[in-house]
Amino acid sequence: MANARSTRLVWYGLLAATSGVFILAMLPPILPAPLRAVVREGFAPVCHQLPGRSPHFGGVPVALCDRCSGIYLGLVLSVTASGWGRGLWAALGQHGRYLLLGSLVPLGVDWVGPVLGLWSSGPISRALTGLLFGGIAASYVTNRVLQRVARTASLEGPDRS
Repeated sequence: MANARSTRLVWYGLLAATSGVFILAMLPPILPAPLRAVVREGFAPVCHQLPGRSPHFGGVPVALCDRCSGIYLGLVLSVTASGWGRGLWAALGQHGRYLLLGSLVPLGVDWVGPVLGLWSSGPISRALTGLLFGGIAASYVTNRVLQRVARTASLEGPDRS
């Protein structure tokens, strides 16, 4: 019983953290200008926030670019649906990290093509490659964290409160 409760509480925490960060990043269009600047500045170390590569609502850009928006949305969606990945990660075992690394390939190809002048990527391709990576990364990490919590809770024994 304590095992399931601990796992559920950690999952709620992961869901609250990923959702909260994503929602915060989407808030600038509805915030007053001074708060908008604070939120955008908070995300500046992790995202270039180029206006031409960022989603806009009402003419105001959010605090993330298209690719980062996809990554952050993927984090939220995968933590929400964390149960879907358990069988996959169990089957892959220690090789799961290769799927995680492999999810960087479409993101990298979408990034390097325009840099080399081979093609241009649009907002949809940037968002989708980010979504793929963010989803796989969140599923991988959530699965590992919840496994560790379950293992630790089972070692501590039943709840005696």
